[in-house]
Amino acid sequence: MKYLKLRFFILTIVLTLFWSVLNAQVTTLSGDYVHKVINSTENADYTKSLILLHEIYDGTLLSDNYLVGTIAARRGSTSAGNRLNVANINSSAAYSSTYANLISNDEADYLWKLKTCRYNGKKYLALEVPYLAAYHQNGFQFVGWVKSSALSLEFVTYEKNGIAQNTNILKEITDFVPNRKISNHVSRFNVLGKVGIGTDDPQADLAVNGDILAKQIKVKTDITVPDYVFEPGYKMNTLEQIEEFVKTHKHLPEIPSAKEVAADGLNLAKMNLLLLKKMEEMTLQMIQMNKTLVKQTEELKQLKENRSMVR
Repeated sequence: MKYLKLRFFILTIVLTLFWSVLNAQVTTLSGDYVHKVINSTENADYTKSLILLHEIYDGTLLSDNYLVGTIAARRGSTSAGNRLNVANINSSAAYSSTYANLISNDEADYLWKLKTCRYNGKKYLALEVPYLAAYHQNGFQFVGWVKSSALSLEFVTYEKNGIAQNTNILKEITDFVPNRKISNHVSRFNVLGKVGIGTDDPQADLAVNGDILAKQIKVKTDITVPDYVFEPGYKMNTLEQIEEFVKTHKHLPEIPSAKEVAADGLNLAKMNLLLLKKMEEMTLQMIQMNKTLVKQTEELKQLKENRSMVR
């Protein structure tokens, strides 16, 4: 009986070690440069999770902590949809500061995000796993340099089926605002696709959700420049017709209304050329009005001279 108990005990230890190695295998390639299969046994459908990267400053001066590398999360088989999410992270925490940036490489709108959290009393920089109902069944792997004065590359679930998880040890999950910059010193920087600034869903080749500051903007367009306004025979609305239109519609003819601009935005090239057209028409009207004024002035002058001769 004792022999059987001993065999069972040894078998349990072996299976436990085997499972640990299988799910959290770490291969040290050189120094702090490692390949790690991240233990994600808590992962399942409808699960939201974090990956703890390394400890960060929390009021006590901190030793050297950093992570520079790539995390890949995979799903896919003959019975599961294809999904690959890749995160490239550069982060460091030492003394009393933390710096980090993240490049999220994904095939849809879900993204990796940098977070901070408190886990078992310690404060961490963490990575939020891109969420879909179907989880990354093929797991997570990391390759790169990593050093932490506490845990690193630890997978932690915080929600499952809409219910909070690990609330006794995982607290204070907040966004981390990236504070490192990337500079590309190249002769040419080409982007063959849509670019979004301040948006992860650009609806044009370049979509900016914010302000643009530039010294000069040059627009090339296929829209005809309205110099045809000065061609003989061009017919434009009379001032009486424009007055009637403005009273009815509350905007100039051909110019989009405030409601249309609010709904569809403003096409700068088209609007600038429409405004140019209105200026050209206005110029023609002023020229005609000036001719009329000069003619009336001459007629009035002649009338005064005729009256003075009669006297």
